[in-house]
Amino acid sequence: MRKFKFVLILAVVSFLTVGIYTVFIQSIDESDFTVETVKGDPKQPLVRSVQAELYDQGLKGVDYNVRLDGHVEKTKENLISGLFESPYNENGAPADFRRFIRSDYVLTLEQEGVSYAIGTPNNNKWELQYWQGSKQRVVKKMFPAPAEAQKLVETELNPYRRIGNNLYVSVQDYQTNSGTLLYKIDLKNDTVQKINLPYTSKKEVMILGIHDEMIVYRTVEYLEGSDESIEKTYWSDGETAQPLKALNSIIANQTELSEDGTKLIMLEGDSDQSSWIVYDLASKKSEKHSMDIPLVTDKFGLGSYTELKDDLIYTANRIDDGVINIRIVDAVSERVLYEGNIKDKLKRKETSLNSLILN
Repeated sequence: MRKFKFVLILAVVSFLTVGIYTVFIQSIDESDFTVETVKGDPKQPLVRSVQAELYDQGLKGVDYNVRLDGHVEKTKENLISGLFESPYNENGAPADFRRFIRSDYVLTLEQEGVSYAIGTPNNNKWELQYWQGSKQRVVKKMFPAPAEAQKLVETELNPYRRIGNNLYVSVQDYQTNSGTLLYKIDLKNDTVQKINLPYTSKKEVMILGIHDEMIVYRTVEYLEGSDESIEKTYWSDGETAQPLKALNSIIANQTELSEDGTKLIMLEGDSDQSSWIVYDLASKKSEKHSMDIPLVTDKFGLGSYTELKDDLIYTANRIDDGVINIRIVDAVSERVLYEGNIKDKLKRKETSLNSLILN
């Protein structure tokens, strides 16, 4: 009887040891990725420029950049630098750029691998710096503040988006509650031009899309003594403005004007971000589109990422352990231009999706 108990205990201990060893080996083993193409050509330019940024949260802590042609780059986390690195630190950025973005008056924009930072130490000048992650050189520019901006008390410069050689910046003075101003900074010719908004707001103005001189924007006014607000949407050419009442109630996470400037594309604020609206500015008619994407929620969060750029919707969704589904969709036609699955052969739960990199 004692011998039987001893054998039983030994078997249990052996089983637990093997289990713990297996889990430990999996936690220190590195992921091995392959890319399965479901639809489209991974060699076409719009696909070749896409990378999925993945992070292995196991013991080693490894970042992976996986291209859709199957090429994988990995970077192991430095534990010591991770403990002391500032959360506002741009990874790999030159020291002077890091110091600049830590300033209280500076706001930043990350677009297509370039970090833009702009602020005004006083109301007489604007300081702009931008840095591309693959380069060490920081571009620094100083501009005299426009006359109307110099009259503000506490100026906040908010970079909205770069389109071509132009960086669009909104200017707000929250201390005096003056109306929002919009400017276009020509990065090639180093000029600053004011863009007239026929209707503005003392509280908030949100730019929904810009194409040449055409702007779609939304004003927000808060009712006195209440948390309720009134939102109005306009389409302006800088001289006149047309109200777009049908868009006032739509909540969107991302918006942009189509490349021909005739349609406004709005990714709706759903939890899965798989639906969007295309609004025709001429006919004032809208079409609703959607994608059915199965998602997986686990203790690491909802593994999904969506980006709207140049009439295309890029999505990445964790659909299973170690499986990330990538899609590139034409927002106007709803046509899927590419679909593929990034698969981790180890099917590790610890591997999570950070974002998509669109070069």
